[in-house]
Amino acid sequence: MSDQDTEAIVAAAATGYPPGQVTPLVVSRHGDHAVVLLETGSGGHSYPYLVQCQFTDGRWTEGQSSNMPGWYQTEDDAGVIVFWDDADGLGEPVEVEFKGQRWTADINGTVAWVVWWDELDPSNYIDPAWPRLASPDGP
Repeated sequence: MSDQDTEAIVAAAATGYPPGQVTPLVVSRHGDHAVVLLETGSGGHSYPYLVQCQFTDGRWTEGQSSNMPGWYQTEDDAGVIVFWDDADGLGEPVEVEFKGQRWTADINGTVAWVVWWDELDPSNYIDPAWPRLASPDGP
């Protein structure tokens, strides 16, 4: 992803915020879809906020948003699962358990972050498996 693409995605995600009020923590792009985790807190208080963006009519626009990790629809029957958690003091690597596997989280500042694209809505399953921080002592 080019710096120009990243800047356009972040600008779309930050729509409605005064310039300089938010800081992009991480950006993930998959085709015409992207998710951006913004730091929207102030006064030393962290408040990560996720914005899902899409590329339509030649430009990036903001879509769904939330202050919680979760599943966000991107296609008729698929979407993106986004997990983040406070990684401050956890050491590295930070691992996340999901679907019986361990994934190494990307770390940006104090946020651990993992994204899974093209996922079915987990709430449709009898026992949905949501991502969670893995125990450092093993499975």
